[in-house]
Amino acid sequence: MKPVNLNQLLFHPKNLTTLSFFNPPNISISEFEVFFQDILVQLNLRGKLKLESLLLKNLSNIKKVLLNSPDRSHGFFFSEKIQGFVTLQTQVETYCMIGESFHVRPVLEELFVNPDYLVVNISFYDIKVYKGDFFHLEIIRQFDFEEYSLDMKSRVFTPQNLGLVPYKSILSLKSIARDIMDLSQYQSMPVIVTGLDDMKQIFMRYFSNHFGVISHIHEDFYEKTCSEILEKCKKFRYPILDLYSAHFKEKFKKLFQSKKMISDLTRIIEATRDGKVLQLVLPTERKLYGSLSFETGEFEIYLKEPRNSQSVDILNELAEEVMRKGGKLQFLGPHFFPQDTHVLAILRG
Repeated sequence: MKPVNLNQLLFHPKNLTTLSFFNPPNISISEFEVFFQDILVQLNLRGKLKLESLLLKNLSNIKKVLLNSPDRSHGFFFSEKIQGFVTLQTQVETYCMIGESFHVRPVLEELFVNPDYLVVNISFYDIKVYKGDFFHLEIIRQFDFEEYSLDMKSRVFTPQNLGLVPYKSILSLKSIARDIMDLSQYQSMPVIVTGLDDMKQIFMRYFSNHFGVISHIHEDFYEKTCSEILEKCKKFRYPILDLYSAHFKEKFKKLFQSKKMISDLTRIIEATRDGKVLQLVLPTERKLYGSLSFETGEFEIYLKEPRNSQSVDILNELAEEVMRKGGKLQFLGPHFFPQDTHVLAILRG
């Protein structure tokens, strides 16, 4: 059993029986075995004997995956052609889908709720700028105070642990802040400012970013590797997502006024089928179980979650179809959606 990628799941043939199930982090083996037995019972009741044998054959491998990264969520996918898994950063609840296509919403959320951000770390000697997301981070600029130094020997006293801060360092902080703000790539994403508190306070006098600045972080990344910084940055996911969500919410009014955004599910299904959806806006951590036919445009929403049934997550089906036809996805928290609205779509043209 090997890791699988999104393309394998999205373009898997729909005429074959498939099984996909997810587990939250820190699930015990005993809890998983209870869930696993429930899946086997459902497969047996539906006559899915090949899937049942595949599961039993891979049980030891599944347990190894869970034990190797117990603090992560996992998704497992099984068919005659695919036996694989994905490891997720985000938390998911335990559930299972048996049908003709894989349930990939958690994978989509993992990939698309992964915005870019910048980290500006200020030490006593330099400023390093990192760019990345929650999977990858790299250093892109380093500003050495000596490069900005002026031939001045006067010093300014600052309290706490720094003692004397060279006046030329204060001027360097001011110049570097302006240089960062002048670069266009820094204006389209949020900035996390870290480092020594007193140096950071001086820097923040001169630095601003219209997208949003997170500066209340008590972290110093001086001499840390990119992988170490990336691990620390995972806890900034939700503040960063809130900034992106706030910016996207501002666009809502203009889009609704231009009638390019629609919220009626019937119209969204028809537009998705016809390839007219430019961007599908989905709520995180929400599923909409039911039946759906893109050919006829007919759908039915089930009031109760039909665990381990052949029903589909309508939002999952819409997301897959939009991606197949070249559209994009946007995920927002459920509180950003109007009442009784399951999904939003921005139309092309």
